Amino acid sequence: MMIGAGVSRWTMLHLGSAVIALLLAGILLATGYADLINGFSAPATLIMVHLVTIGWLSLMMMGALYQFVPVITNTRLYSQRLPIVAYGAIVLGLLAMIAGFVALGGQAVALLTLLPVGGGLVVIGFALGVYNVAATLWLSRPLALPARFVAAGLGFLLITALVGLGFTLAFGLPHPPQWLTDLVGRGLAVHVLGGLGGWVTLTAMGVSYRLLSMFMLAPDEPRLSSHMALYLTAGGLLVFVVAGLFGTVLPTLSPMFSWLGAAAALIGAAVYLYDILRLYRTRARRQLELNSITAAVALTFFAAFLIAAAIAAAFGQLESYAPELGYLFVFGWLSGLGLSQLYKIVPFMTWLEVFGRKLGKGPVPRVQDLVNERRAAPWFVIYFLAVLGVVAALLSENSLVMTLATSAQFLATLAIAVELWISHRPDPNAAPKPIVPGAFKPFVTPATPPKQPKHGG
Repeated sequence: MMIGAGVSRWTMLHLGSAVIALLLAGILLATGYADLINGFSAPATLIMVHLVTIGWLSLMMMGALYQFVPVITNTRLYSQRLPIVAYGAIVLGLLAMIAGFVALGGQAVALLTLLPVGGGLVVIGFALGVYNVAATLWLSRPLALPARFVAAGLGFLLITALVGLGFTLAFGLPHPPQWLTDLVGRGLAVHVLGGLGGWVTLTAMGVSYRLLSMFMLAPDEPRLSSHMALYLTAGGLLVFVVAGLFGTVLPTLSPMFSWLGAAAALIGAAVYLYDILRLYRTRARRQLELNSITAAVALTFFAAFLIAAAIAAAFGQLESYAPELGYLFVFGWLSGLGLSQLYKIVPFMTWLEVFGRKLGKGPVPRVQDLVNERRAAPWFVIYFLAVLGVVAALLSENSLVMTLATSAQFLATLAIAVELWISHRPDPNAAPKPIVPGAFKPFVTPATPPKQPKHGG
């Protein structure tokens, strides 16, 4: 269990920074600085997009992996020093990229060279993070199914980061080579699907298999469908990425392989949703906590995205509805799931830090005592409704609805962030509240002692 592996000292730093990045992106959207209706590819929108993808989703996921991978492998993280180095490179690189995007808009053109510099720092940071997590997985073979999802996600992270570095070089160099210019044209879909579909989604799928089964007390034995979800999704995305990157070699076959890969990934994601539905149906805990309820809403957004994307593709309108589908995917599915699980992970890790050592020595509060679900629930409702409002505004190209919806989404995100902050600042002398039947009871001692890595600091 998560407690047995100990608490990563860097996870909270990553999670806190990720939430700040999400709030900054929300401000850009709510103020109209990032205009999704009229300027989807404008520099301001690019700043918002990378705050979300790198600052929010990737930092959150990397921080979660520093805690989660030792749990599923029953070992220690390969290196305890690399996370802070990787974090520093990613954050500095993101700031440099933001300055470069500002220069793309015609302001402070001298800063344009910061784009490739920032991109290089981000790649270095992610490479260090991938190395640390991958080394931990390598020393823990054979891997459990959730760990295989994580391993596949790490591979897509490297591909995405390298393609993104190519973009920054193409924009930042005075005279980029022709192959870099060509990459900008054919590599955008690879960059987006490799990052959001391969890195973030595959990793989220693996993490959710373990976390949802643990928090809902559901059986988590891997089934054939679980393996199908991994191989179809990861394999399909890999085919899509290869076809996109090497489309000039086989220009007639590349579109066919791209569609086949996308279709396989779509089917794999549908199988995953079926698997998670089974977890909800077979859970031992009858009364769901807020994090499991909101996770179900995020999963519903994922299902809606898959259906809408399939319909749009069938009618040849996928590109026309890309902004709406992208927003549904990023903020409804990925960000919705992220916020829902942070609502449990943050108090859970806080409980370990503050009360874990006191267990057995006297009364201690439960994890659930650190949160106020009645106060937080309306903000999650507002958040998900606001996401739907933004999608509706994009469909109707209504600027007023867009302003109202993005403002509501920002306020809801801010309120949820405040709830996370409160749960991370509990009274160390708090007394336990009455136990609700079926409440989650964490364990302090693992069944077997964690294995020590052979190398690392």
